[in-house]
Amino acid sequence: MAEHIYTHDNPPNQRHLDQICKVLDSNGVVVMPAGVSWMFCCDAGSKKGVQRMASLKPDRDEKKPLSLVCSSISMATEMADVDGFAFKILNRIVPGNFTILLPSSRMLPKILKNKREVVGLRVPDEPILLAVVEQFGRPLVATSIPKSVDGQSFTMGYEIADTFGHGLDLVVDLGEEIDGLLTTIIDLTHGEVDVIREGAGDLSRL
Repeated sequence: MAEHIYTHDNPPNQRHLDQICKVLDSNGVVVMPAGVSWMFCCDAGSKKGVQRMASLKPDRDEKKPLSLVCSSISMATEMADVDGFAFKILNRIVPGNFTILLPSSRMLPKILKNKREVVGLRVPDEPILLAVVEQFGRPLVATSIPKSVDGQSFTMGYEIADTFGHGLDLVVDLGEEIDGLLTTIIDLTHGEVDVIREGAGDLSRL
């Protein structure tokens, strides 16, 4: 059963950051707040962690690009092929509630241990999550939390711990309710902005 910790982000608790990174570095699966929603996450380079995370969301379409959480545009450019046009867009919308689809970089298959032509990148506006990724030093693979059996989004950490705790190692909780909104997905793989899904990300920033 997952350990459930309550922490803070102003400033982040260093002991908790160390604990989270230790779990991630040991093929662990963690639940964390990600701005407007909760997310499952694990080390992007952990095949075991990715498999464990996938088992928590068996209905996910495996053909969809994986989402990587980065701490900065600089880290994102290591994961994806970011041309001048994409760089300008990234500067306008990150950090924020966007998932950006971009062509994978040459080094990405070595990190993810699989070949993906397109990768989804997030640089969320969530201090505790950014602090974790920055200290961890490499991106996390992330996916949203499935909805409950009655179709509702989970908004509290204890709800997620009760439902998915059997497959998790750690639930990181700020003690706050989170709306459970979707990110805005934009595709930049063709040299223009293609809005795939309109969500919490403010399109006026484009």
